[in-house]
Order: sequence, then C-alpha cells, then structure tokens
Amino acid sequence: MAGSLRIWIFTVFVVGLIDSLEASMRPRVSFPQGSLERGLSVYHSSTVKNTTTLLLSSDANTLFVGARDSVLSLDVSQPDNITLKDKLQWTPSKDNLDKCKITSKTVCDCGNFIRILQFLNSTHLYACGTNAYGPQSIIIPADSLKARRDKKDAKNCCPYSSTQRNTATIVDEELYTATNIGYFGDKVISRCLSKGKRNNLVLDSEPKLLNAPVFISSTHISSEGKILLFFTELGDLFGDLFVKSFTVSRVAQVCTDDNGGHRVLQKRWTSFAKSQLVCQQGDELQFNVLQDIVTLLDDDSPDNTLFYGVFTPQWSLSSGQSAVCAFSLGDIKVAFSGQYKTFDNLNCWSRHSNGDGKLGKCGLFNDTDSVLNTVKKTFLTEHAVRPVGNKLLLSSTKELYSRLAVQRIRAANGQKYTLLYLLTESGFLHKVVLLDKGPHTIEEIQIFKQPQIVKNLILSSSKSVIFVGSSEGVIRVPVSSCSVYPNCAECVLARDPFCGWDSENGVCTTVSSTRPNLQQDVEDGNVTEQCTEFINTAAGPATVTRTAQLNDIVVLPCQSRSRLAEVTWRFSDNSVVSQFPYMHQANGSLTFRVTPDTVSTYRCVSEELGFRQTIVSVSVTLPVTPRSFPYPSQQHPDITRDSNKVTEMEPIPKDEILFDETEPTEGKKTAWTTGTDSGSGIQTRNNPMNSAEKDVCISKKSYYAEMVSFCLLFVICLCLFIASVVLWRHSMRCNRTTSEKKPKDSETDNIWQTELEDKQTPSS
Repeated sequence: MAGSLRIWIFTVFVVGLIDSLEASMRPRVSFPQGSLERGLSVYHSSTVKNTTTLLLSSDANTLFVGARDSVLSLDVSQPDNITLKDKLQWTPSKDNLDKCKITSKTVCDCGNFIRILQFLNSTHLYACGTNAYGPQSIIIPADSLKARRDKKDAKNCCPYSSTQRNTATIVDEELYTATNIGYFGDKVISRCLSKGKRNNLVLDSEPKLLNAPVFISSTHISSEGKILLFFTELGDLFGDLFVKSFTVSRVAQVCTDDNGGHRVLQKRWTSFAKSQLVCQQGDELQFNVLQDIVTLLDDDSPDNTLFYGVFTPQWSLSSGQSAVCAFSLGDIKVAFSGQYKTFDNLNCWSRHSNGDGKLGKCGLFNDTDSVLNTVKKTFLTEHAVRPVGNKLLLSSTKELYSRLAVQRIRAANGQKYTLLYLLTESGFLHKVVLLDKGPHTIEEIQIFKQPQIVKNLILSSSKSVIFVGSSEGVIRVPVSSCSVYPNCAECVLARDPFCGWDSENGVCTTVSSTRPNLQQDVEDGNVTEQCTEFINTAAGPATVTRTAQLNDIVVLPCQSRSRLAEVTWRFSDNSVVSQFPYMHQANGSLTFRVTPDTVSTYRCVSEELGFRQTIVSVSVTLPVTPRSFPYPSQQHPDITRDSNKVTEMEPIPKDEILFDETEPTEGKKTAWTTGTDSGSGIQTRNNPMNSAEKDVCISKKSYYAEMVSFCLLFVICLCLFIASVVLWRHSMRCNRTTSEKKPKDSETDNIWQTELEDKQTPSS
C-alpha cells in the first residue's frame, strides 16, 4: 500500500512537472499564415526552386540566394517587398546530366544545387554547386551576377549531393569546408583555395577520425586562429557502455595556420581535434542529436562567446522533444587543452596524458615526426563540453525544433535579454526570451502550411528581420510587431523586450534610445505597476443583449488573445458559472440550454499574471410578447425588458386584475397588484419601474391551457394502456384454462356439443 502511494505521488509530480514545462513553452500569441497583424514578405517564382542557401550583404539591403540551377540577388531594402535584382542561370552540362541519371539514386538530385555561397572578399562571391554529381565553383562580382566568371572543378571542396548537409567558411580568401565527396558520400574536412605556398589540406584516412558524420555548422574564431566545426557522428561510449549506434554531437577544431607535416601528415591536418557536446541536465536522458547551432560573439570577452544549439534525443524523435543548450568558448578551450584519448592498434581507446600541453595547440605542423605520429591517433578529448550552468536553457515535449537564430537586445530598463527564434518542423517560428525565471515564448508565427524538408534561417540584427529559405521561396519575418498590442495591459503582458507602452501617444511601440520612458516589465509583466492610468480609466466592454427562445442551445464565444491567460465565465455578481448545467468548451466558449434559470448576464473574464480583465459581456434574455387585453380595439407596443422608451396606451379599468402566470427570471419574485398610480387605474408590478413603465402592463405568454390539455391527454392514454393490458392478461388466462380442462367438465364451452349428442342417441 505504501509503495503504491509512493508511485502515485511520483506520477503526479512528474505529470505536474511536464505540465509546468509545457506551460512555460506555450506561445502566448499565435499568428496564422496570412494574418494582417503579422505581415510577411515573400519572394516566390515558379521557375526557381530550392532557395535554401542564404547570404546577406553587410548593409543588409541585398540577399544572395543559392537555388537549383541559379544564383539570385534579391533587393530586401524595402520593408514590405522583396524584388529580384539579378539572376545567374547555371545549369549542368548534358554529359553530366546523362551520367548522373545513370549513376545517381534519384533523378531529382541531377541538377546544379548551389550549396556554398560565401563572400570571397568585399567585392566578389564564391559559389559552389553540385553540378549533377560533378561539383563546380565560380567567383562572381557581387554587384553583377552576370559578369564574366571562370568555372573551376571543386571535387574535394563542394558537396556532390543536394540532400546531405554541409558547412563552409572563408577566411582570408581561403575556403574551409566540411562536406561529402564522391558517389559513395565520403566525408572530408578540407581547406581549398589556399594562397601562395600553403597546401590544400584534407583529413587523413585514419580510423575513428570521422564516423558517418553529418556536418551542421562552422565558424571562425579569430582570437584563437581556429575554425570550429559542429557535427554529429556515430560515437563511442567508453567502458561497459560501448554502443556503436549511439549518436554523438561533436565540436572539432582546425587551425588556420596549419600547413600539414613535412614527412608525417603531409597535406593533412596536424591540428584536428574533437570533443563531445553534451546537452543534458543532471542525470536525465541526453539530447544527443544536434540539429542546428549558431554563434553569439562577445567582442569584449571572447571566452564568453556562446554557441546556442538545438538538440533532440536519438530514440524519441517521434515524440517531438527538443532542447536548447548554450556552450561557452572558454569551456571548449578547456576541453581541447586537457587530457586526450589515444587510439591503438587493438581498436581500443586509452588515456593519454597531455603533459607537455602540445595537443590541441596550433603550430604543430612544424613539430617532430614523433609528435605528429602521436597527433595522428590522439585527437579525442577525454572530457566532454557541458552546457553553461550544466542545465538546459529550454525544453519542449511538443515541438521538434530544427533551426534557430539568436540575438541579444537591450530592454527599456537597460537590461540585456537573449532572444531565440526557433523554427519548428510543423512550419511555425517561435520567438522565445530567456528570463531569470525560465524561458517565455512571446509568440508563434506560421511560416509554412506544409512542412519543408530543406530550410535555412538567417538573422539581420540591423534590420530586425529574419529571412527563411525553403524549397518554395524566401520569406522575410520582422522580429517584432508592437502595434498588434492595442493597450497598455496587452503591451506589458507580452513581455517582449522589443515593445513598450508609450503613454503620451497611447501606442505600443519599439524600444529605442529616443524613447527612454516606456512602460515595460519583461520579467514579471506587472500591469498594476506599469499601467496605473490605464486601469483607472479603462472601461469594460459594453454588454451585448442576446435574445433566445426557451430550450434553445446558446453558445457564447470568448477568445482570449493570450493563450497563457486563464479564462472563466462569471455572472454579473462576479460568481463563477458552474460546470452544470453549463458546458465550458476548450476554446473558451460557454454552451447551455435556455431555461428561466439560465437567463442572466454572463461575463468572460481572463486572468494573466495577476491582472484580470473582462473580454466580453452578454445578457441572455427571452423575447417579451404582450398579453391579450380585454378590449381588442386597444393597441399596445411590442416592448422588451431592455427598452428605454415606452409607448403610452389607454389605462385598464380598476376592477380588471391581471396575474402573471409565468415564472420569474433570475430568481426574482414577480406579482401583480391592484394598486393604482395617481388614480390612473394602471396595474403595476412590485419591482421598481420608472414612470413610463407604470403606464404599461406587460407579461409573458401563458401556457396554462396547453399544460392542462397535455395532462388530460396523457391520463386518457395511460388509462387506455392499462385497460389493454388487463384485457390481454384475462384473455391469456382463459386460453390457458381451456387447454387444461377436459370437455365434459366444461359447461359453457361444450353445451352445444352435448345437445347434439342427445339428439343423435335413440330413446330406449
């Protein structure tokens, strides 16, 4: 019994924890595709497909796009429009196409997919395409894509396939790339376009260097003179937990000054090392599959540069679990300068002491052959890189995140906040701010109606927009739209670092240095403190009257703008509407059947972060029909209870007494008296009326006669039914008696048969 109780308590705790985590990640506001409040700019062309490789100019006015069989330059300087500036058509040759159709797995892959698009320098672009499994590269002037250019073979530098991920970075006009090469998809990390006497470098063919990697991203760390590469591969868990199929996320390094060894590791990397990235909190299950990672530089303190990555667990992808972890450059440096694992001839890893501190350092290409022989097999760090604070920044059991962008901005109070833009597999972009109390999802915007297989994100901090590349086109999304919040309360409750309430102009506007006195509370969303004037002057919504017949089913809609608000229905006295006979729908609406007891005034109230406001107020009433008067010639007005004007009518004689035979509404007793008003002889009600109402007598239609007729008919039918049952039972009893008795004992049934026998018998 005690064990069952403990299991029950643990289950309740886990369910509550999951619910709380999901509540923190639930987007507060959702904007469907095509919403006027969250307008998106789209570039789409029926002749251009797979617009997934994106490169933004330094002034953020031109977006270069690598597509299938073409390179585009788009004008994105206008906030509401994306136009085509220039286009380079680049198709593979007929020979390459014919060869690709024979050897490739899919004919769809036999095109020229632009997979690398980088700035070679301030004036030229470097573009590389698959070219139907014959990779080719070109150098193009950025201001004129159609200018003369030379095509060069790029078999060891560019990907062969359009379906496999790759990454590339150009430093000092030299290309550092990680990609698949050849028809069999061999993976390499290489340097191409090396200048002067510098060698082009590739990774050695030693085992364990790379094991079925999927390259995700790369970045240049100028302060270290290194290129960091992020990827996943099939890794080794040491000791008793050796699992060959376990996916491991990695960070690897190569030095930009590397030129390969003289006799050992010639034209090979001498600075390659890799370490494990662990996205895990405590002893919980690892989120071990890296989906995307971006860099947030810190120019003041390079060691505080952070890398934000989206991870998913390997064995529960179908559940849609995702997590975001941040890793610091300082922790990565510690891992690469620490102890290592060395790979011996017995296919085993063993610990290698890095006593001299050379492993993980740059400049080893000039070292001795003995050191380089050690480097060949000693490239895996002993200690993994763990997230900042040893915890997850956020996690979700509902959404599968695939891409992200990150920026840090200053709020109205001067404090800096980190914002994450996460693209879901279902086609939504989530905007999340990281707070001291945990993540807060400000909004979600629907980008695609159908999931996209290939996609990419790029953020322009100067323009405050995000560009999303997909198979169908390019979409521009503003990072904020403060005007969607109509009042101070909504603006503060959004907890968006971009938005604050301008009380002078009465608008929610973007935070900037020119607007220092905006009302904003990103951490707590305290409306009471920030919106005092709004609370004191704001009037609730006008009550809407809805007339319905008895027994009608009424649905009162209530849509709260915030999905985090708790919505309740209340009566006019502020008491909560019960669960029965009312039905509270999941979308916030209230459904009930109209009876004299349910005719009332209903208010839909939302409460969020301690602030309560009425969204809608509805008064449900019955239609009022006039009673028949003694004199047919008299006319009377058709008046409802909410009428403010009453048409006068001739008074009823004093000796005419009227009784209200209907039930009163809202629990109030109603009676008619014979009292008069100033001798006019008008019959009045006991409840308060104004002077105009006292001149008119109104009551609801009586159903007394109908009820009497119904009861009488019911009694008659019941009597007939009982009589039929009695007669049927009597008939059945008689038949049973007849079948059991002999003929001679029946005096009534056989009387005619006896007389007939007497006549036939001769007399003696």
